[in-house]
Amino acid sequence: MQPPPQSEPATSSRSAELDLLLVCARWPQTEPDRQLIADLCTLETDWPHFLLLTRHHRLVPLVARNLQTSVAEPRSTKLESVINELRQLAAANAVQSLRSLGELRPIVQSLQSNGLSVRILKGLPLSQTTFGDLSLRASGDLDILIDANDKANDSSQQDAILTADHVLRDFGYRGLFDLHCLTPRQLTFYRAHWRDNAYNHPTTGFDVDLHWALFRNRAMSGSSLCATPASAAVRFGDLTVRTLPPAENLLYLCVHGTFDGWLYLKSLVDVAALVRAMSESDLDSLASLAAAHDVLPELSAALHLVRRYLTMEHWSARLLPPADRTVAHILRYADRSLVEGNFLANREDIPHRATMSFEFGLRRNLRYRLELIRRIVYRARMWQTFPLPDRLFALYPLLSPIEWGLFQFRKWRTKPSNSTQTLSS
Repeated sequence: MQPPPQSEPATSSRSAELDLLLVCARWPQTEPDRQLIADLCTLETDWPHFLLLTRHHRLVPLVARNLQTSVAEPRSTKLESVINELRQLAAANAVQSLRSLGELRPIVQSLQSNGLSVRILKGLPLSQTTFGDLSLRASGDLDILIDANDKANDSSQQDAILTADHVLRDFGYRGLFDLHCLTPRQLTFYRAHWRDNAYNHPTTGFDVDLHWALFRNRAMSGSSLCATPASAAVRFGDLTVRTLPPAENLLYLCVHGTFDGWLYLKSLVDVAALVRAMSESDLDSLASLAAAHDVLPELSAALHLVRRYLTMEHWSARLLPPADRTVAHILRYADRSLVEGNFLANREDIPHRATMSFEFGLRRNLRYRLELIRRIVYRARMWQTFPLPDRLFALYPLLSPIEWGLFQFRKWRTKPSNSTQTLSS
């Protein structure tokens, strides 16, 4: 099918540096892609800005590879300097990817030896299956999904989460929330209304996200993606890890990127690399699966963004148009995250009220919206400020405004002054 007319944000005015970045981020690369990279490199380019964009969007290894292989020697002095810097950063990323694999191995083995079924989200399996090389995707957190509904070991979902928490703490990790310290009522609520707990290792610096659900709103469409008993196996030498099946994994990436406003183009590049290799019939099947999981708007919006920024020549008639209410809502939020921030905004730059307004408008059903409200008035952060006993748990909504005020005050107190920011920059 011929793709629909391209939709561009009203304030769109892409720089030459961003155009070059976007071509360097295409995968798999074609000969026209490589020629376009070579042609763009002959134009007047603000190379420090190009490097800033590349690092911000976490695309260093892929851009380094594609830039180096597309522009033949001899190169200009400035371009050679840029390629050398990117090459050094990419080499450091390759080392970090191998360290991540070494960190992942004992954690997965320990979780499995404790009777937990484990799947790895994004990260190393995605690097291997999508790019065929661990070093071509920027290394990040280790995202581990435990099958907390597994009844094979007669363990409840809550027991499975606590077991995984115990395993990570034995490895020296510290959780954002100490799950073993929560009261029974708090832990039950947290398990039901959140999706994960973040962990950091104070010595190695590794971060692990322990997931028991894919999305933080349990009424969010697409939650069934992790319920499929099927999985894909990815081998790393003698280590085999499981991840979501390819189609479900792609849909998860689309919904995950939607909630982030596609703020960092690394996520969109992942999606583009997968769909650019698909046929039209493959896209038809993917769209049908998305409709079955009720995430067709998220898939459609993601592919409209792929066409806008990374090119895509084929389409499916089953995808929704940009004028669809939910698709338009997603695209507006992405434009706010990317375009209005000059493609350099961080998560902290997006106002919390804008994020909540976006999530509130993503679905109209009452259960979905009540879940959002419930998570606000019973937010887990508040339990540390006001450690109420379980019999007073229902009072947390009354304390919510007070805790929010205290939180904002602490942020203001710890915010660096302008003079400090100037000295550190």
